Amino acid sequence: GDFEHTIPFRSRDELGQLAESFNKMTQRLKRAQYQLLQSEKLASIGKLAATIAHEINNPLNGILTYTKLIERKLAQDSVKREELERFRSYLSIMERETERCSNIVRNLLDFARQREPSLKSDVDVNGVLEEALSLVANQIALQEIQLEKSFGKLPPIMADPMQLRQAFLNILINSCEAIQDGGRIRIVTEYLEGEGMVRVEFSDNGVGIEEEDLHKIFDPFFTTKEKGTGLGLSVVYGIINSHQGNIEVKSKPKEGTTVVIKLPLRTKNQTSAQEGR
Repeated sequence: GDFEHTIPFRSRDELGQLAESFNKMTQRLKRAQYQLLQSEKLASIGKLAATIAHEINNPLNGILTYTKLIERKLAQDSVKREELERFRSYLSIMERETERCSNIVRNLLDFARQREPSLKSDVDVNGVLEEALSLVANQIALQEIQLEKSFGKLPPIMADPMQLRQAFLNILINSCEAIQDGGRIRIVTEYLEGEGMVRVEFSDNGVGIEEEDLHKIFDPFFTTKEKGTGLGLSVVYGIINSHQGNIEVKSKPKEGTTVVIKLPLRTKNQTSAQEGR
């Protein structure tokens, strides 16, 4: 609520005393609200620290274990050929776990660096989608995922292409992680002329999301995955919101998930600036 409002009073009669009591209560509520917000911030920081420590500690422990195994073997006078093969498998695991740490840190930085979009007036949404798809092309091929595209003719929009690419990429990564090998991802774009918006729909036939979890998917640090920080969709939500667009997610367990994004051709600030000329 608004705790800035106070009631002016000039007399010490009953009405004056009531107004004074109201003002004191308002100030107490304001202080309580501030303390609550500070507590929530501290709780979020604590949750962040615990999440990141846990996520990074697991792969680091694996790297440390295999490093010690290799050091112990190399300290011996001779290393057998079959042990060299084992070393290669150890190094492969260490490389994978290092990449996992890198991904965690990158997601955290993406979340922390959410900034105002650097808007350009001629952004091709279909082109940005193709760029995002090129970044997950290997993963899609590796999982033998069937990719279906139905791109409509779209007018250029006012947007930050790098931020949009990041948002689209995060959604595609989520779909790949939710899909078993041989699944399907479908992307549809269209121009909603009546609304002055571009619509982008991502759908997959992955594991889906439980109904009770749907309202939490954009919350920072919320995840249903064994691996992950739960920051990917929070970043997506922040980007779409900063572009004055909207995002909706529908999902059913064992059936799949659909993400619908709508982006205006022009942001309100840009429209106002053009009208003022």
